[in-house]
Amino acid sequence: MVFANRLSTLNIVNAAFWALALAVVLLPVGLGGNRPLPLGLAQAALALSATGLLLNQEYWQGLKWPPRVLWALGLFAGVFAWAWLQTQPFLPAAWSHPLWMEAGVSLKKDLHGAVALAPEDALYGLSRLITYVVAGFLAYAFGQDAKKAKRLLEIIWISGVAICLYGLAMHALGVQKILWIDKWAYQTDLTATFVSRNHFAVYAGVIFVTGLALMMQSWREAMRDQKPTMRASIAQNWIQKEGLPRGFLLLLVFLCVILSHSRAGFLITVAGVCGYVFFFQIYTKNYRRALLVGLLAVVIAVAIIAVATQYSDRFAKFLNDYSSFDRIKVYKIILNAVKDNPLLGYGLNGFQAVFRMYQYNMVMEFNRAHSDVLAALLDLGVPMGLALWAAVGLLISGLWHGIRTRRRHGIFPTLGFTVSLMVLSHASIDFSLQIPGVAVLWAALVGTGLAQSWSSSEKRPLT
Repeated sequence: MVFANRLSTLNIVNAAFWALALAVVLLPVGLGGNRPLPLGLAQAALALSATGLLLNQEYWQGLKWPPRVLWALGLFAGVFAWAWLQTQPFLPAAWSHPLWMEAGVSLKKDLHGAVALAPEDALYGLSRLITYVVAGFLAYAFGQDAKKAKRLLEIIWISGVAICLYGLAMHALGVQKILWIDKWAYQTDLTATFVSRNHFAVYAGVIFVTGLALMMQSWREAMRDQKPTMRASIAQNWIQKEGLPRGFLLLLVFLCVILSHSRAGFLITVAGVCGYVFFFQIYTKNYRRALLVGLLAVVIAVAIIAVATQYSDRFAKFLNDYSSFDRIKVYKIILNAVKDNPLLGYGLNGFQAVFRMYQYNMVMEFNRAHSDVLAALLDLGVPMGLALWAAVGLLISGLWHGIRTRRRHGIFPTLGFTVSLMVLSHASIDFSLQIPGVAVLWAALVGTGLAQSWSSSEKRPLT
C-alpha cells in the first residue's frame, strides 16, 4: 500500500513536470506564442502542472524558499494586485484618466472610469505577466531536483534545435511561410515559427547558449576523476560521440541567428557565449582564466563590430537608420507620458492608446513601446514599475549568489544569469518580453537556475 501511494505520488510529480516542459517548449511553435490559442494551451498546461504540484503535499512541503525568492514573490503579488486595480471602476474618480470623462461627455453617457486606458487589454496583459511568473515558479519548484533541472535543459535544447532546423529548412527552400501561414513581414529573413526576426534571434541565441552549457557540462562529466593515462582515449571517445554532434548542431543554430539578419540578436548571442564562459570560470574560482576570457571577449567584440560595419550595410547604419531614430522618438514619448502620470500609470498594454495621444509629427505607427523596461514604468506607474524590476533584480542577484557560492550544479545559475543578461539587454531596446515564447523560456531558465543557487543548508521550508 505504501509502495502504491509512493508510485502514485511519483506519477503525479512526473506528469506535472512534463506539463511544464511541454508548455515551455511548444509555446514558441505557435507564432512565438503571441496568439490567444497557443498561449491559452500553454496556460492550461501550466495550470495542470501547478495543480499537480499543489496536490502533492509531500513534494510541496519539501521545497525550500530562500528569503530573496520570497521577497520577489511578494513584490510580484503587489504588482499583480495593482495591475488588476488599475482596471477597476471603484477606485477614486480622481484617479481615472481624464479621457474617460471626455469620452463620457462626447457619448453623452455616464462612463465608469478606470486608471487603465484600455481595461480589457490591461487584464490580458496581466494574464500574460502571471503566466511568466507561474512558469518561473514551477521551474524553481521542479528544478530543486537536479535531475529534473538537467532534463528540462535537455528538453529545451532539443526542442529549440528542432525549431531552428525547421526554420533553416524553410529558408533554404525559399518557402515564405510560418507553419501554413504566408509570411507578411520579414520575408527574406529566417524567423522559423516567430513573426519577428529579432525575437527569433533572441530565442535562437538563448538556445545556442543553453546547448553550449550542456556541451561544456558533458565534457566536464566525461573527464571528471579520470586517470591521466585514460584521459586521451576518453576525450577522443567524447569528441566522436558527444562533441562533434553537439558542435554541429550548435553551428546550425548559430547559422540561424546569422540568417535572421537581426543585428541586436547576433551581438547578444556572441555576448552570451562569451558571458557564459566568463561566468562559468567565476563559478569554478578560476579567476585568471576568467580574466583571459573577458579580455578575449572584448577583442572578439571589437573585431566583429569592425568587420560587420565594414561589410554589412545594416550594421554600418546600426544607430543611423530610420528605425533607430524613431525608437528614440518613441522613448521620448514614453518619458513624457510617464512624467504626466508618474504614480498611477496607464494600465498594462497601455502604450498604443498613449502613443496616439502623444504622436506628434511621426509618420511610423508603433504598436509596442520597443523597450520593456520603459513600458513597465508607463503601464504600472513609476513605483510599481520599479517594484516589478526590483523583483527581477532580486532573482538575478540570487543567480549571482549561486555562481559565487555553489560547489556543484553551477551550470544552472550560470546559464540563468547569462540568459537574463541577454534577454534583458534586448528587452531594453525592444519588446521581446511581450513575446510569450521568449518570456516563458527565460522564466523557466531563471527558475531552474535559482533552484540550484542555494545549498540545502541555506534554504528554509515555507512552513
